[in-house]
Amino acid sequence: MDYKRLSVLCLLCGPFFFFFNVVMAVYLCIFSVLLHLILTVPLQEDESGPVKCSLGSRQCKDGSQCVLYIHECDGEPDCRDESDEENCELACDNDQFQCAHGKKCIDKDEVCDGVLQCQDRSDELHCSKAEGCVHLCDNNNRCLPATLLCDSERDCLDGTDEENCDVTGGTSSTTINPAKFALKAKKCPLGSKPCKDNSDCVLFNHFCDGENDCHDGSDEEECSSTCGADQFQCAHGKKCIEKNQVCDGVHQCQDRSDEQKCTKYIEDCAHHCDGGNRCIPKTFLCDGEGDCEDGTDEANCVKDCSASEFRCTSGQCVSTTLHCDGHPDCWDHSDEEGCIKAPVCISKKRCPHSKECLVQEWLCDGEQDCKDGTDEKDCPVVALSCGDYQWSCKSKTMCIPMAWRCDGTKDCHDGGDETECGLVACLPHQFQCGSLECVDLSLVCNGIRNCADGSDEDGSCKINCAEAEIRHCAQGCFSTPQGPRCRCAVGYKLEEDGMTCTDVDECENYLSSLCSQLCINTIGSYKCDCHVGYLMEADGYNCRIKGEALLLSSVQTDLILFGLRSGSMDLLSSAKKAILSLDYDWHERMVFWVSLDTDSIRWSSLDQKTMGTLIRGVRADSLAVDWLGRNLYWIDGVNNQIVAIKLSAGSSSFSIILDEDLDQPRSLALLPQKGLMFWTEIGNVVKIERAGMDGSERRAVVNSSLGWPGGVAVDTLTDRVYWTDERLKAIGSATLDGDDIQILQMKETANPFSLAVFNDMLYWSDAKRRVVVAANKITGKNVRVILKRQRQPFGVKIIHQILQQSKENPCKNMDCSHLCVLAPRLKAVCKCPPDLVLVDDGLTCTNLVDAAFLLMISPATVTKIYLQARHTSEELKGWPEHTAFQVPSVNEAAIMDYSLRDNTLLLADDGTTSLTSFKLKDLNLASEAQLLKLRGDTISAMALDWVTFNIYWSSNKQPRLYVTSNSSVYTTVLIKDGIGGVESIALHPPSGSFCFNNQAQDTNAVATVECADMDGGDRRVVWKNGVQPNSLVFSSNGETIIWADTHLDVIGSIQLDGSGYKELKVAVGLAAVTLSEDALIWMTVSDKTRLWYSDDQQENKLWFEVGTEVVNIKAIGKSRETGSNECNVKNGNCQHLCLATPSGRTCRCAHDHVNVNGTHCSPGHRCPAGSRLCLDELTCQSVKLCAGHVDCSDHLGENCVILISRSGVKLPAHTKSPISLTSSPHSITIFTATTNGSKELLNLNAQMCSQIRCSGNGHCVESGIETTCVCSTGYSGDSCQDKSLPVPLVFGGAAICAVVVVIVIALMIKWKSAHSRRENPGVKETNMTDLESKTTVADEEKETDPLSCL
Repeated sequence: MDYKRLSVLCLLCGPFFFFFNVVMAVYLCIFSVLLHLILTVPLQEDESGPVKCSLGSRQCKDGSQCVLYIHECDGEPDCRDESDEENCELACDNDQFQCAHGKKCIDKDEVCDGVLQCQDRSDELHCSKAEGCVHLCDNNNRCLPATLLCDSERDCLDGTDEENCDVTGGTSSTTINPAKFALKAKKCPLGSKPCKDNSDCVLFNHFCDGENDCHDGSDEEECSSTCGADQFQCAHGKKCIEKNQVCDGVHQCQDRSDEQKCTKYIEDCAHHCDGGNRCIPKTFLCDGEGDCEDGTDEANCVKDCSASEFRCTSGQCVSTTLHCDGHPDCWDHSDEEGCIKAPVCISKKRCPHSKECLVQEWLCDGEQDCKDGTDEKDCPVVALSCGDYQWSCKSKTMCIPMAWRCDGTKDCHDGGDETECGLVACLPHQFQCGSLECVDLSLVCNGIRNCADGSDEDGSCKINCAEAEIRHCAQGCFSTPQGPRCRCAVGYKLEEDGMTCTDVDECENYLSSLCSQLCINTIGSYKCDCHVGYLMEADGYNCRIKGEALLLSSVQTDLILFGLRSGSMDLLSSAKKAILSLDYDWHERMVFWVSLDTDSIRWSSLDQKTMGTLIRGVRADSLAVDWLGRNLYWIDGVNNQIVAIKLSAGSSSFSIILDEDLDQPRSLALLPQKGLMFWTEIGNVVKIERAGMDGSERRAVVNSSLGWPGGVAVDTLTDRVYWTDERLKAIGSATLDGDDIQILQMKETANPFSLAVFNDMLYWSDAKRRVVVAANKITGKNVRVILKRQRQPFGVKIIHQILQQSKENPCKNMDCSHLCVLAPRLKAVCKCPPDLVLVDDGLTCTNLVDAAFLLMISPATVTKIYLQARHTSEELKGWPEHTAFQVPSVNEAAIMDYSLRDNTLLLADDGTTSLTSFKLKDLNLASEAQLLKLRGDTISAMALDWVTFNIYWSSNKQPRLYVTSNSSVYTTVLIKDGIGGVESIALHPPSGSFCFNNQAQDTNAVATVECADMDGGDRRVVWKNGVQPNSLVFSSNGETIIWADTHLDVIGSIQLDGSGYKELKVAVGLAAVTLSEDALIWMTVSDKTRLWYSDDQQENKLWFEVGTEVVNIKAIGKSRETGSNECNVKNGNCQHLCLATPSGRTCRCAHDHVNVNGTHCSPGHRCPAGSRLCLDELTCQSVKLCAGHVDCSDHLGENCVILISRSGVKLPAHTKSPISLTSSPHSITIFTATTNGSKELLNLNAQMCSQIRCSGNGHCVESGIETTCVCSTGYSGDSCQDKSLPVPLVFGGAAICAVVVVIVIALMIKWKSAHSRRENPGVKETNMTDLESKTTVADEEKETDPLSCL
């Protein structure tokens, strides 16, 4: 219902009240309302068809509603599509009156007839029809009686009632009564004073303005004809103003002479225009952009195109390679006209009539691509769905960014975004109406209702400011409906005391639209300025550049250069596959880019159009040019690294800037002016990070309001970082510190890929719509398509020299041997290639192959840091020189050890419950073999014997000490009694000693540090007052054991005989300790991970701190692996395991083997064929080898192929019968442990020897020092373990076994059924749910103890 029209109809009823009684008038109003409803309510045949309008009305263009003819062109839209206000006459005939809104004409005899014909009521305003009308005025809209003529008071707006009046009474045709001038002193409102004759009041600023406002001309009398030295005299010669008010954009002189001939001189002024009021530089001439209002800067311009360019009829120059390519590049499409051969359309789609190539995404996209407009016809209505950062217009036909809501501009077609905005804060020099509008103070209490609710009038308006009030007010007083109040001039605000005025900082909000670039606050005002290199335009608001900026974009496989002013287009170079990332160096006029067809970074020259390769053999996902430090950076997404190389490099020498905790970095942007870089990450935690260009001071700047951040760019003018978000379908921005996050979400940002910022504009590519779009970088408004091609655009950059202005390069003063990079606050830092390290001078990189280094493990990363680097800097707030290795297939690394002899790294992974070996070669970490695999358990401690490569370890659920051979074939239980839990093991092979922490199971009991020989003998407690001793490490001579008590934050040490205890109290959060040749190094974890050290130069010195999660540390050096023992040669002649002792060595046998003669091992046959002895040496368990799963309840795993032997020989899988247990070192064995059984079996009696050594299938024969078996008939093998049966017997035996198995299973089922019935006589049947529950419980019970045999 249109209540506005109803109110008009009711107003039409008003005159009847004067002639009829009230009841009759009410009936007439009701009748008029009903008539309106009949005329305006549409008659519809069905809901889907167009409305049918009744007599006196017509359809709106969109067919959605009807509008009365009298409401057409009435200055107010009644149709939703506003079609009732289109094609309206703007000029009226001589016999017509034009309504004030300028869109409706009515007959003059309808003016002042008491009936409103104009919607704005202008036809009934100022209507004064008095009796005895003798004088028509105001275009015959008013008539006055003779008594109102020449009465010294204006009654006509045109003042004709007071013209030609003879005050002496002689010349006027109207006789004037002299008594008229005997008037009382006239009272004038604030800011004005009466004329001498008291006939009128004139504003103070209209005195001496060169124009008579008083009838007697007294406002122009006694005017100073000369002005002061600091004043300007208006042209009429009667007014003086301050010089700083001249050419300030505000007219102070009535004749406007203070704002005339104010030439806005721009730097390098070369062309005057606009009547001499503007001057522009030569670079602005013929640049395709109008700068003069008279258009003379773009007149008579003829642009020359080169031989390799095609001249468009519209004046553009486009590359000849783009001529007749199927897509119009000229503004007038002339490059696609008159083509002899029809171009090939990639999309196989053309305009039906004009035959241009189309892509599906261009249909109904709001832009006409076909000359005939068919691509925008018959477009379906798409259901509206607004995003999280959008606001739905009330009409439900449009979504706008949330920032556009209540911003003072109507962006919705229905204007609903500017309604219900709540209280609008008025400027300090304005008055807040009760109806929430803001009006100027001069309009308050002026006798005219300027507020919609009239709250600016009446009340106490008649109370004028007293002298005392005026004196107390800093800048003046004015009357209000609430009484006199102090006021402040424009640019000032009233303080809380209600009297004092202070300056308003108009520039405090960066989003302020006052200035294009720099806003400088002044007392009572402000002024706009431009950054260095930009020029202020004549409007005093906008800044612009000299010359033309170019858009550089990779359109699929092509590099395109597009002139942002001229519209020129050039093809720079092409690749075979898509070019996803690019950047440029203005100094050398080179464009650098990467494509999917090569593992290299390539370049193209901007002027010579030559091409080359910067570096080969690298994978770059995103690149960025450091034009100041003269380096190029790129993201290696495969290795999760940020890498840098010299722009002038001709080799493959590069430096890794960042490689720690990078989780799928995607896009990179540099800010060389501040030595900063920004990148996006789309891994498990999406974020935007920032660091110095040397990798220091790393931090996450944005980790909220993100979906999937893609491209990233930095605006150097506002110091903001911008990014695209493909999941939110938006573009975001924030300060460089991550504050003031703004999200711009609109239909044009549905698929943003890459972006760039330049001056006031934001540019982004949309690979789906195949366009490059530009919009205002702050508001997102003024959207326009810059580039539109059939193929997908990816990378975008803006090329202009102002973006890479010359600046002093800090690296010029550094004599780095390899690479110099910028750091925060424009410092310079030397960097080394991954295989070199920076020495103490901070300049030279050297090869430290034999130098000691530190290994640090994170859940998925191993970091190598040379210990020498600790002396090169002071308390780093980030990583020192290092190399980080991503560990393949590991994400919960917990424990490590390292062999310097063959560069082998052992890692225990809690995620896969396994122990894996890796080979560290050059810059790669390659997986070598899985050595241990536990089921339902994890390794709690592990250490590598670097002499024999035996592995000492323990587990969480079975806290015993095990030793596994170097080939993972043999495992034995070293110590199984009196252990609550082992979390750290330390070995010293030269002395044959090892130590471990024994964590008591009772939380109230103390933890001990125990040591023993490496064969488990001579076990002893060396320290018993610990709480959580961990991270054990031996001194280099093996006489002292060192540990970190993580509960007490104490590093303790003691000699192996239990004497000489020492401790070092360290910072809170002690987590690990390690020992190098000359330094004690430890790690604390709190808000940061910190590395500390003590050596002969420093004590308790902080080395560096990082925000990375670090699990453990270990110092590696040659001194750590010096010395030897008897196991070094031929495994000490031990057949299975050689374990060093202080006095020599001990040979140990694997699980279910027995020691025969001190060196050799023989299977111990205590279990039937087809089963094996579990680690408790009491239980036999059926086992299926190489079946793909583990059947033994100890769950230590199985190894069907011995992957790596330490001799470098790959051991084959056992091919004998699964039940075979042989003494061969190449046999297949479950990862088990051997017994602490007898070391010597030579004294066994013959019966026991035949039973154990010969499997009961033969007898023992002693030959020298060896005992061999003579097998009975039908048996063979070293232990007589194999039966030799004829083939028929084999099959017969198999058949018999099968029958026996079936019978046994049947008997067991029958027995269990009977047993169940005896136990549960009431239960008669079991449903499927019960069966599943029982199965689950059984499985859980089976997996509860992974070593249940023990």
